[in-house]
This record gives sequence, C-alpha cells and structure tokens, in this order.
Amino acid sequence: MSTHNIESRVINAPLTKVWSALKTQDFAFWSLVKSVEAPSSSQEVGGTRTVTFKDGTVQIYRLTEFSETNNSFTYEIVDSTPAIDVLSATHRIRAFPVTADNTTFVQWTSDFAAEGALEAVQDAKYKKAEALADLAKA
Repeated sequence: MSTHNIESRVINAPLTKVWSALKTQDFAFWSLVKSVEAPSSSQEVGGTRTVTFKDGTVQIYRLTEFSETNNSFTYEIVDSTPAIDVLSATHRIRAFPVTADNTTFVQWTSDFAAEGALEAVQDAKYKKAEALADLAKA
C-alpha cells in the first residue's frame, strides 16, 4: 500500500529568503527540531543528516535529489528511533515564486509504503503543517 500526502503554504517572503532557509536542510525554522547533524555537504546527493526532534525521536535522512535550479530537494528516511511503521518514506520540498506579490509557495509532499502508511500520513500531515507555519514565522 502506498500513501501520498501534500501540505503547502504561501510564505510572506521572497523566494531567495525562503529557499535559503530550506536548502540547508537543517530545519532550523521548525520548532519541533532540536538539532541536525550533517557530516557532508547539504547539497551532496547521497549525503545523510541526523535529525533529532524535541520529543526524543531521532531520524536519519538521505538526500536523493537536490536542485538549485528548481528550488527543491528530496530525501528519504533511512532510520528512525523509535521505528516508524513504514517500509519507505520519501519526502520532497519545493519552493515556487509567487510573482504577483513577491511571496513564496512551498509544497511538501510525502510518499509512504507499508501497512502503517495511513497512520504515518496523518502524523506527517500535522507535523508538516506545523513546520510550514514555523517557516512562515521565520
């Protein structure tokens, strides 16, 4: 079973500012994130980063795609403590300029595959909505 989720928001800031906050993949804008350790370049495909959340959850993300041209990156969760009940979890964040008012449209999509995918989608939905709200405040 594969399940898909999309969350989006218009951020009241120009694309250059929003993309600068996103492309480092340190999630510094997200209030649920405690810290991020990245031994490699943030734009190096195949590179990993360890994301520690304030609730104690620790996840390892592997970058699978990065585009400075398209203002987007894709990552997959390769490990999680505690474990998540999915076979795979792939996430993509994209930022688009809104030319009418110099704001930015941000879209965060997730694809989950496994038995627990429905629960994972619901959890991701609320966490991504909160992260995008935090980005809007940053």
